[in-house]
Amino acid sequence: MAIPYALANDGRALWRLRHGGAGRGPVLWFYYVGNLVLIAGIVALSYFSHGWYTDFVPEPDELVFAVWTAVFAAVLATALQQLLRFPSLSTEQKVEAARQDIGENTWAHIEEAALAANCDPMLMRAIIAAEALQRPRWMRNLERVKGRILQEGSYGVAQMTAHRPLSDTQSVDALCLEHAGYYPTRRSGGDVREALLEARIEKHNSNPEFVASVMEFYRHLNPWAMDRSASVSYDGRSHIEVTAVRRVGDQFEIEGTAVMADSQLYVGLVEGGEVCELVPVPIHAPKERRQGWTAQIPLEASQVAFYKCSGAGLDEIDDSVTVDLEYR
Repeated sequence: MAIPYALANDGRALWRLRHGGAGRGPVLWFYYVGNLVLIAGIVALSYFSHGWYTDFVPEPDELVFAVWTAVFAAVLATALQQLLRFPSLSTEQKVEAARQDIGENTWAHIEEAALAANCDPMLMRAIIAAEALQRPRWMRNLERVKGRILQEGSYGVAQMTAHRPLSDTQSVDALCLEHAGYYPTRRSGGDVREALLEARIEKHNSNPEFVASVMEFYRHLNPWAMDRSASVSYDGRSHIEVTAVRRVGDQFEIEGTAVMADSQLYVGLVEGGEVCELVPVPIHAPKERRQGWTAQIPLEASQVAFYKCSGAGLDEIDDSVTVDLEYR
């Protein structure tokens, strides 16, 4: 029984690995060979110790009763499993689960490393989140232990191929350097050309489920822009984006992203075609990179405009976007 089982499962998997494992060959070889050794050990232990438990093995005439008992137990177990089955996780829950597995320090480091390498931080986070769900922390730790014996393999939260084990932070740095200078190509309207982005992701991991997960997480981490300014920034997106408008108490809360560099983001109410006094909108440093912002607007406002200004006056406006609040 052990030989057919081992050949049909781990043996077949090892045979398929003869063409390589997309950078994970040594890890998978270690896993499957370990399974075969474990099976052989159990068989040997059973052979030499069967005399100890012979009295506990039922007689052949009890086989039918045992089979029916097993079927009954299987039906009950299946029914219980269906009853207690958890609903599928939402995209937000998946990203949060990956974030907890990665750890807040490493999650924050992803943005720092991406900014240093001049690549899209949200894409790096999407790739790493997908890898973390496929390779949780305990598995990454086992891979590092394996690396002390078979050094070549893929390591860290970003699963980067290396000749020696990498920490999660080192793998993040390696991933960002691999994508240095890359931002997804966008159409004139600002939307990502997904076919080109999928092709880029496949260079890291060609598994279709992995690519689909990265795309799912990237869309979640990059909310759709409701309104955009006309000019395009370094990352192919508009300098000013409005991504959410919601009522919070007696105010509208408007969220978005912006790249200001040497400029300042201002907001002003639009009444009768005229713009009221401009108010600066705080943006977290570094201003030369894309950052989020939040602005509070009175509920009475029907239209509001965001401006990219070099100074404090409308005569120095570089770019702008108008948001209609009248029907909200």
